[in-house]
Amino acid sequence: MKRKVVLFILFSVFCETVLSQDSRNLNEKEKAVFEQKMQVRSKNINTLQCRFVQEKTSTLVLAKAVAKGILLYQSPSMLRWEYTEPVHSILILNGKNAVLLNKDGNQQGNSHVLKQLGGIIISMINGESLRQNKQFATEVFESEKDFRVVLTPIQKRLKEFYKSIELKLDKNTFLAYEIVLEEKSGDKTIIFLNDKEINNEIDINKFAVK
Repeated sequence: MKRKVVLFILFSVFCETVLSQDSRNLNEKEKAVFEQKMQVRSKNINTLQCRFVQEKTSTLVLAKAVAKGILLYQSPSMLRWEYTEPVHSILILNGKNAVLLNKDGNQQGNSHVLKQLGGIIISMINGESLRQNKQFATEVFESEKDFRVVLTPIQKRLKEFYKSIELKLDKNTFLAYEIVLEEKSGDKTIIFLNDKEINNEIDINKFAVK
């Protein structure tokens, strides 16, 4: 029995050591430095375009739902989130205007909800999500590979839908390469951002809200 207890303690210490080496929670001073660096990097991003793969798992459906598309962003507040498969649709945010177009080009969805969703995506690109304390409580973790930003909603409307939003950031570019959305329902959406192109010219008409 004593041997089992000793082995259990050693195993626990080992696991704690490995986990602490893998990722650590930044203190307030370190977090402030991180936020400052991220905002400096973000200010140098005038445009961003990349491909994304979205995987959603649901508590009600066994099969994983996979969608693919293209993200276009132009500073400070223009976004085009376009699903190319399996069903074509486009979310466009241009300043205070937002529109969601289905595969036939017809508008759908609630404009207020669309603005909020688009605003969250933009804030993840330009770093504003770290300063939106009225919407999120923020924790930042660092590992050898990346930074992990965990946003916990504190705004009432967001709390109704999301348990947490997690961003995994490249340590060199401070750009997200993976976004994880944990919903209150137990559903989870993971978005992988690939093939990023920074500051290449984008046709302004791509962000037209008609």
